Amino acid sequence: MYEALRRKILDHSIPPSTKVNIHHISQEFGVSPTPVREALRLLQGDNLLVATSNKGYATTAILDRQGVRDLFEFRLLFEPWAAGAASANRLGNPATTLQKELEDFHSTNDSMQQTLIAHDNRFHTAILTSAGNLTVLKAFEQSHCHLHLFRMYTANWDWQATIAEHEVIAGAVKDADPKAAEESMKEHLHAAFRRFSSAMDELEEEDAFDIRATGSARLVDGS
Repeated sequence: MYEALRRKILDHSIPPSTKVNIHHISQEFGVSPTPVREALRLLQGDNLLVATSNKGYATTAILDRQGVRDLFEFRLLFEPWAAGAASANRLGNPATTLQKELEDFHSTNDSMQQTLIAHDNRFHTAILTSAGNLTVLKAFEQSHCHLHLFRMYTANWDWQATIAEHEVIAGAVKDADPKAAEESMKEHLHAAFRRFSSAMDELEEEDAFDIRATGSARLVDGS
């Protein structure tokens, strides 16, 4: 139930800012309201639903321009550092995990959007986990970056660019080259920001805007 409703929200079968009717969902799936309520509670935890004044739920709105910029500036603070830290950790280097993730990318029959959401989350989480900072990892997980950003995509988006950038990052991690890993992650985030900015242009027909952060923050003293 949770996965089915999550998919409906992410592919806009249930549009953004739309009230969710527990009774209608129960009828659609042929189940009692109890599993529906549990699924909705979990989706609220994902920040894909918000509680309404009448004790119901509604899907959250698509991120606006400021929200997209804020999210990428947040990621630029620690993800380049994490890539460098992970590549320098010879005992916990995630190169094998990253390579397998890239090799398995086409092995699913799922929709490309759903496949990329899952891949992107696993790829970045593997790097953050290997960096060894649980506070950073938790902050990333609680931001629900992937779920919110990918809701913006229309049918036409350049997923190949994401995979190509991931391959560069994975190569730097495999080579245990912290500087290259940090730089490739920074370039990936800036490129991803530009892609989402273009998506906002399509949605709002306004000029793209610039991201403020130009480098990655150092979260470990002496790094």
